[in-house]
Amino acid sequence: MLLHDLIEKNALYFPQKDFLIDGERKISFRDFRDRVRKLAGGLVEAGLRRGDRVATLLPNCIELLETYFATLKAGGIIVPINVYFSAKEVSDILEHSDPRIIIARGDYGEKLDSDTLQVAGRRLFFVGETPSGEQGYEALFLAETLALPTDLKDEDVAAIIYTSGTTGRPKGVMLTHRNLLCVAWATCVTRQIDEHEVSLISAPLFQAAAFGSMTGNLLRGCTIVLQRGFDPTLVLEAIERHKVSSSLFVPAMLVRLIESADVGRYDLSSFKTAIYGAAPMPVDLLKRLLSRFRWQFIGAYGATETGPAYITVLRPEDHVLDGDPKKEQRLRSVGREGINARVRIVDELDRSVPPGEIGEIAVRGPHIMKGYWKDPEETSRVLRGGWYHTGDVGFMDEEGYVFLVDRKKDVIITGGFNVYPREIEDALLSHPSIAEAAVIGVPHPVWGETPRAYVVLKPGAHRPEEKEVLEFLRNRLASFKLPRGGVRFLSSLPRNASGKVLKEELRNLAKTEIERSH
Repeated sequence: MLLHDLIEKNALYFPQKDFLIDGERKISFRDFRDRVRKLAGGLVEAGLRRGDRVATLLPNCIELLETYFATLKAGGIIVPINVYFSAKEVSDILEHSDPRIIIARGDYGEKLDSDTLQVAGRRLFFVGETPSGEQGYEALFLAETLALPTDLKDEDVAAIIYTSGTTGRPKGVMLTHRNLLCVAWATCVTRQIDEHEVSLISAPLFQAAAFGSMTGNLLRGCTIVLQRGFDPTLVLEAIERHKVSSSLFVPAMLVRLIESADVGRYDLSSFKTAIYGAAPMPVDLLKRLLSRFRWQFIGAYGATETGPAYITVLRPEDHVLDGDPKKEQRLRSVGREGINARVRIVDELDRSVPPGEIGEIAVRGPHIMKGYWKDPEETSRVLRGGWYHTGDVGFMDEEGYVFLVDRKKDVIITGGFNVYPREIEDALLSHPSIAEAAVIGVPHPVWGETPRAYVVLKPGAHRPEEKEVLEFLRNRLASFKLPRGGVRFLSSLPRNASGKVLKEELRNLAKTEIERSH
């Protein structure tokens, strides 16, 4: 079975049902199927051959999903590009993935340089307003019906999704039809999705988590409401208007949602399930959400390389506030291994470590990527022994709950001690004035490194002095863990489209601050 077969199945089972709602536009499963068939023929006429790449530079919209499934039906590979990337970053990905066809929104044309467009045989089509002399997207629907490949296999690569690049240059993750169908199945079973669900997707579909969420809803024939980005008021309005029952959030979205002045103005009775992931969930925020909303919450920990099926899941029954300290401790975890996954905690020699001992999180399952595009060396490194090595540090307790400690690359070594930034961040987030926090290491002449904290205040909150923050942390952290490299106040933390904090930007900021101080 292939991923685009789901489009055919849903057109048969739910022909008149709305599949996508995009602002004031709607399209049924049958009409979507018909347009995908025509677009697949147009892509073939435009020169697409089996295994060729089609790159997209589009926000969440009907045309983005039409392109995804038409590309697969034509035997191609989709390469969704982050629309927030700079022209240089877009150019790097296009050079690396070498697409045959690029489909972009008209106002993103400035991100496409002339060298990129002059590659022999490459075609460019614009959605919406089309620059002078360029071809419009709808021209692809005028092709005569052409023969489409019939010998596609589920181990064929369906998508190359580039990692968010928080720790270096983005890598192209190759996901097969089988990988993505396993994601759809695991998502559907874990969330107990049925065909009556209406799902809101405001997280970007060029990012793995939202793409995986979409496939689970597609498998069950659900209606999907698309939004271009996250706006608390628009999300609340959409829930009331379209009777939305579920959505995927990153914690930063939920902060804005719970603090929105509009949260009490809308009828949210249809909403049942909030899935969160892509970044660590502060326990204090989770407690506030559980106290405020009668929703079921599902915590998901995954990666682009895992399809992005869940590595671990914190299920609804784990989200309990009844005074039991053991249950409250579980809220600090990322849950137990997902339905498709086997999870181990390993040492530097890839040996499993005992419960409670810190090591690297490794996972295997049918959803794990085929490898990195054009990077066999890195593929071998992270997939050694048949396990995907996440680069995340954590531990597992006796009952199988996994606790994420930090990224291996973010560990701060100060005076010979390993300090995990997330522990300091969690302590900072318990301060009554602090809404967001990120910690990095900065050079120290004696200890080698010392932590520095960057924080964002809650709206209207008193701004404490740095010494007040340190005094607040003193009873919560060992002295060597205190952010003696300083506490800096920002209006917002730099984040990528997935909601992950870009610590490399904070390191660059710290470097500039240190250079100026000298």
